[in-house]
Amino acid sequence: MKMPLGILAVVAIILMSFYLFAPRPGPEALQPRTDLPWQITLNPDGTSRVFDLNLGRATLADAIAKFGPVDGIAIFEPASGPLALEAFFDNARLGPLKAKVIVGLDADPQTLAALRDGSRGREGSPSGDWKYPLGTVPADHAGRTITVLTYIPGTRGLDQAFFLERFGKPAAWLRESEHAVSWFYPQLGLAILIDDEAREALEYVAPRDFVMPADVTPYTEAP
Repeated sequence: MKMPLGILAVVAIILMSFYLFAPRPGPEALQPRTDLPWQITLNPDGTSRVFDLNLGRATLADAIAKFGPVDGIAIFEPASGPLALEAFFDNARLGPLKAKVIVGLDADPQTLAALRDGSRGREGSPSGDWKYPLGTVPADHAGRTITVLTYIPGTRGLDQAFFLERFGKPAAWLRESEHAVSWFYPQLGLAILIDDEAREALEYVAPRDFVMPADVTPYTEAP
């Protein structure tokens, strides 16, 4: 059955109205993204750029401009290893992607110990690590350089094929537990924890600062 020409004309007018009066996307929406987790740019000085931040030069203030307000700042004390100053962004958004982001900040050992000793309490974990929340405001640490950035995707269950497609084969891998393995990309300054029972985590440092664990296995095939 043929549709009457009058109806076709009305439909055409409606469609044209949608086209003419629909809001135009802003310039930002039309620009290709440069801040996705697998978009890593290497710099000649051994630093890298990821999430539009230059690791090795970017500061906490730059991270706040990128990810939004800080949700917490704390001293992290691992069961074995040095103290670390960390800032947390619990609901960072990069286009359609949602994640938790943790940035490690540069501070000397004396400052880290003083911040820990002046903290408002501590939180333990089964692994024996301790977290000391700080009462300081982000502005107190805004000028500190980012030394490491950890990206924890909001999407769970990302498998090895997902990371192979985006980053290629790693240089080495390490079995962390029965259900978790770490992949290492020293040329990118990247380590990826792939966990079958928890969220994956991507840890970025400037490639010049990347240290490969001693007990890794060279990658020949997927572990």
